[in-house]
Amino acid sequence: MRATEGTQGHSGTLEQAGVYVSHDGAVRLEPPAPMSDGVIVLRRSEERDVPLIADASHDPEARKWLDDEPLTAERQRDLVLRAGERWRAGRAAPFVIADATTDVALGLVNVQFDDDAVAGLAVSVFPEARGRGVAPRALRLAGKWALELGLQRVYAEAAAENVASIRAIEKAGFRREGLLRDHCETHGRRHDCVMFSIVPSNLADD
Repeated sequence: MRATEGTQGHSGTLEQAGVYVSHDGAVRLEPPAPMSDGVIVLRRSEERDVPLIADASHDPEARKWLDDEPLTAERQRDLVLRAGERWRAGRAAPFVIADATTDVALGLVNVQFDDDAVAGLAVSVFPEARGRGVAPRALRLAGKWALELGLQRVYAEAAAENVASIRAIEKAGFRREGLLRDHCETHGRRHDCVMFSIVPSNLADD
């Protein structure tokens, strides 16, 4: 992610979001202050989150839809460090989803920057937090934050048969764009995905 005309026009928002432009024009990201809708909070990961993240990485339902391998003991040790490196490199913005009252981790949402104008979102809710509307709230908060950085499109996709994820993305206010045939690959198998997105004009609809 690099500085663009669009991002430069949002300097006040960028400062609040922890975005800094270096002398070579590259954008460096630092986690913003925790963002909340009153029910959940998006914040940076902390060491106390690691056991919950590790346990959730073994969840069969999540693994059915994700290629990520369960966290080994070695990967657990530097999980927070690696998340910080991804922020500083400007390639991604990994957030922990936490309860707004207890601050206990409920899941993860990641903003992956494709380029200066486009980013994709991926969300995973821990088993014990499912059924509470956590995913739509996290997608909504993360999507709004990304657009306020100056991006022109934020997308989310789900396997065509993943009804729960499709419902969550729709509840978050993303617009369905269509079915992409054999667009996704999970566990070595290509399959159809449904694509959704939001653009800056959607912020005015909120």
